[in-house]
Amino acid sequence: MKKIQVGIIGTGFGATVHAPILGLHEGFEVKAIASVYRGRSNDAFKEIEVNHIYTNWKEMLSKEELDLITICSVPSHHYEMTMESINKNVHVLCEKPLGISACQTSRMLEAQQNSNVMGFVNFQWRLTPERMKIKEMVSNNELGEIQYIKYIGSFSGYNSLLSQYRGWEGRRQDGGGFLSAVGSHMLDSLMWWMDQPISDVYAELKTLVPVFHGSAGIEQRDSDDAFTIMGHFENGTPFMVDVFYPAVRGNGWKLEIFGTKGTLVMNNDRDLMISSGGEFHNLQIEDQSLPSHLPAPANQYYRGLYPMVDQIYYSIVNQKLDLNVPTFADGHRVQLVMDAVYESAASQAMTLVKRK
Repeated sequence: MKKIQVGIIGTGFGATVHAPILGLHEGFEVKAIASVYRGRSNDAFKEIEVNHIYTNWKEMLSKEELDLITICSVPSHHYEMTMESINKNVHVLCEKPLGISACQTSRMLEAQQNSNVMGFVNFQWRLTPERMKIKEMVSNNELGEIQYIKYIGSFSGYNSLLSQYRGWEGRRQDGGGFLSAVGSHMLDSLMWWMDQPISDVYAELKTLVPVFHGSAGIEQRDSDDAFTIMGHFENGTPFMVDVFYPAVRGNGWKLEIFGTKGTLVMNNDRDLMISSGGEFHNLQIEDQSLPSHLPAPANQYYRGLYPMVDQIYYSIVNQKLDLNVPTFADGHRVQLVMDAVYESAASQAMTLVKRK
């Protein structure tokens, strides 16, 4: 099997999640890893095998012969890192969100399309067995015409927000906030399931814990910790998305898809139930077995990320994109919606999503 040589930018999520999961695939070799900030401890590399460690990501790009770069940095760095990688003729897997504005993601997409490399975005959750099943059912019209989709999540984050710094995640200018962190995944899955872009949104963003007083001083936050989006797909189907992180006690995830032939419910990204008018019954989904030696937190991401890197491998080797693998085009499409969400929340008005 042809080996794809990988470089990773980011010694947080990159070292603890991307590296061990890529290491499970016989088609990838993690050749080098670079920290974004100097001074990162080598403790980050204890669980992975890597040939070269850099404190400067640009030095890694210039010195290593790489086929694929994975970018796991603060979102405000994604644009520069992606453009440098494309200029080096290296395929890119970028964490979400792809950029911090549609202006950026449009340029990234254009640069990738005018090159000989492929661009992927880490919307890995669309590839879990449950979400793949939803895609199959919607595509095969098993639920009939989709009338409405409601997708919500609430989480027990209040004490966490009161007890620790959020760093860049508390700063919107750096790409922080739950709209970027989880809303981007939700919007991607919705548009992928429906095979439809979103045409308009009416949104509200909240920062309910805007200040943290810690031993290192006061942290002011302006990124959202809760959001609500109502809108329509291009074909007119309405949807609602709601995430509330600062609850004392949250209830987790719930997705409801209402169609003319049936209603589908997914709880906590695991349990799928369907009703054609009577009682709900469970859908049995064949699951992948989790490698017993895979450490945390990588084991929490395996069900979506491993199938995605497998599809990335064969897309690169065969020089043909798998239809389900998330690309820069998907990342740009999501960013167009998020830009409209920010605009709607600021103006308190319904906002049309730009086409490009």
